[in-house]
Amino acid sequence: MEMKPISQKKRVSADLSALAANGCDELGQNGHGGESETTPKETLKPGSKIRPVVTEEEVRKLLERLYGIIVLEMGEMDSYDDKNFLIQADTLIKNPILKTYCPNGYVLKVANTLDSEDEAFFEGQTEIMHLLQAQHIICPVPVQNIFGKYQSLEKIGDGKHIVRLLEYVPGKVFHGVPHTDRLFYEAGTFIAQIDSALKTIRHQGILKRQSIWMLDNVPQLKDFLYVIKDEHHKDIIEQVLEAFEKRIVPNLAQFDKGVIYGDFNEHNIIVSRKDEHAKEYEISGIIDFGDSCYSLYVFELAIAMAYMMLESNDLDTGGLVMAGYSMLRVIPQHEKDVLRVAIAARLCQSLVLGLYTSTVDESNQYILSTQARGWKILEALWAEKDKDILERWEKVADEYLTRS
Repeated sequence: MEMKPISQKKRVSADLSALAANGCDELGQNGHGGESETTPKETLKPGSKIRPVVTEEEVRKLLERLYGIIVLEMGEMDSYDDKNFLIQADTLIKNPILKTYCPNGYVLKVANTLDSEDEAFFEGQTEIMHLLQAQHIICPVPVQNIFGKYQSLEKIGDGKHIVRLLEYVPGKVFHGVPHTDRLFYEAGTFIAQIDSALKTIRHQGILKRQSIWMLDNVPQLKDFLYVIKDEHHKDIIEQVLEAFEKRIVPNLAQFDKGVIYGDFNEHNIIVSRKDEHAKEYEISGIIDFGDSCYSLYVFELAIAMAYMMLESNDLDTGGLVMAGYSMLRVIPQHEKDVLRVAIAARLCQSLVLGLYTSTVDESNQYILSTQARGWKILEALWAEKDKDILERWEKVADEYLTRS
């Protein structure tokens, strides 16, 4: 789901310490391997507690036993349902398979119990990362353990969890830098580029993936509406769900499908300056493939537009994302016609599931990060008519392309 930067417990290095202290957003993640059969898995059910319970001492032991790595310093990173640790390791690594040391550090990822039941999904993520790297798209590099595997299923506490190690991707995340129109335009171009690259993915772990976060599964939000106490908010969500079920669900076969990234939010996009003297940032990489799946391309665009509008707090930003996306993939009219509903559905997912998860894990306040702006953007979007907001986005796109 949505992942954010470091929430430090222990200082990781001089640079990373400064990051955490300043609330800056540099980070990286994701990896795996192995060979297993896959069957569609159940999605999250209300009341399920799936997040790992793991101590820093257990993390140290896992890294030494599985990867031959001695931890010098570590910091826990924010996450929805998993546990992720940013690691600074000793340069002397006792792993004959690991030929090089990553000076930027590593990220140890301990998956939640629900996702850990689907080992093939993690194998599919590894395949995606290797594919993107081969196409020169910056993303985390999976690290093999001492057994030559990119993942292992470990008994931790009362549960079994998939454990992986990735090389840390340095840079800032989109959320932590000044935003220009060009950066939002690049966001649209970049997610279209990723989807184009993913067209060759045939891994069953990805193709058969099911998650409560897939827009295909928006109707399942009905099971979680009890967490919404504000009747006005609940009414809006029910209207969105009804529109989604009437206008999108019966027509799913009409939309183009493929493997999509599935979570193009402001905390998963890495940005950097072209050079040290440049003032503006550009998109340089992507992290966290935990929502990759086989779904509708219009859902990918809707997800990207939703998060970019949340980030800017401005509905017009959707037009900039559309402008960039359309440079690599033509958006059919029937997809444009349902964009408002699909974007609203994603906002509903983020708001409802964020509130739900906070009731299960009260200590994880990160998951509530989108609440204030989220309701404001959802209300503003839902007050618009499909035709009016689409014309508004197209006008913004045309004006940007004309002047750029």
